[in-house]
Amino acid sequence: MKLLSVKIDSNQVNKILGNASSYSYGFLDGIDLGKQEFNKRLGEFTVEALYKYIDSRAMANPQRLHHVYEWGMTGKPSGRLFNFTYRPYKSSIRFTGNFLPSSSISESSTEPFVNKAKVMEDQIQVVITPRDSGYLAFEMDGEMVFTTNTIYIDHPGGDEVAGSFGNTVEDFFDNYFNIGLLKPFLNDLKTAEEFTEMFSSGARSGGRSAGTRAGKKYMTKTGMIIE
Repeated sequence: MKLLSVKIDSNQVNKILGNASSYSYGFLDGIDLGKQEFNKRLGEFTVEALYKYIDSRAMANPQRLHHVYEWGMTGKPSGRLFNFTYRPYKSSIRFTGNFLPSSSISESSTEPFVNKAKVMEDQIQVVITPRDSGYLAFEMDGEMVFTTNTIYIDHPGGDEVAGSFGNTVEDFFDNYFNIGLLKPFLNDLKTAEEFTEMFSSGARSGGRSAGTRAGKKYMTKTGMIIE
């Protein structure tokens, strides 16, 4: 009876084990190198999602968000009086928002209310004083009113607009973004399929460089879709 004889090349085994170990470290290197690129893509996605979220809320609640759009363009992307920018870092993303000047003219005016978005959002009192003609003319409750007195408007834009834009942005990040958009994507990142896909070739010959490529690929997933 012959015994089974198996010859093992210890050098080859040691090489594979060494490559496998290097591949694993390389994968971690790739993740670290890919963090800023990941945050860049996440930042771009977030800004686009935020724009669409505000537009949809404005369409549903024009009485609250009409002030951050040009007159008669509430909820329309081309009428936005705000913009957002982002700056990605390795461990964070910084978002910045700004109001834009208005250039449109309302039906009851003859010139643009340039700072309408900021004035109405911050509930800054508006003071209107007669100039050339010596009196003011405006419509109230369907009737024309003429006065020589200065008019003070404490709630420009209406009672519902003050702080509503800021509240909408906070609601986006606190609820909609974290629960509806970001959580499913982060759950997908928990399974590192890229690690196993390239492990075999990395263990044979690629080593650390193959692991780095796999790690970077893992961090640049593009599975986020805005509907």
